Amino acid sequence: MPAEETLEGRTGAAVVVREVTLDTVLPLRHQVLRAGQPIDVARSKQDGLPGTVHYAAYEDDTVVGVVTQFPDDTDLAPGVHAERFRGMAVDPAWQGRGVGRVLMRAAVELARSRGAEVLWANGRDTALDFYTRIGFRVIGDGFVDGVMHLGHHVVLARLDELHP
Repeated sequence: MPAEETLEGRTGAAVVVREVTLDTVLPLRHQVLRAGQPIDVARSKQDGLPGTVHYAAYEDDTVVGVVTQFPDDTDLAPGVHAERFRGMAVDPAWQGRGVGRVLMRAAVELARSRGAEVLWANGRDTALDFYTRIGFRVIGDGFVDGVMHLGHHVVLARLDELHP
């Protein structure tokens, strides 16, 4: 299980990452990634699959970041076990304060514990700087998603390349 970490925040309180249910991650995922859409648009087909894990970063009792992860091999890393994350969202008031890094450390820890060698996602272009700073590579041409009509690229890294 992810460890408690102290981040520079409003109260100076520790930010704790916990495994949670979909109902816990959905409100922030919706607010940050699917604003203006019905909340059901924030759900993904992987949310209820076996092996899917939802994490939330808390300051006290407040969810300040979320991510969902599941086993999903990719043709971009043939022959190796991979994990994919999606729905990575950090409360705008907490962005740039280390919450994303704490969530990515939890994702890497989970991937390692399940024998994965690669972690990947479809990352929003607005978040590519974050992903590349912690060791992800941007792969291939970008694309525009069909829901929010925003640019995305695949981000991918071997676990030993990541330094969240």
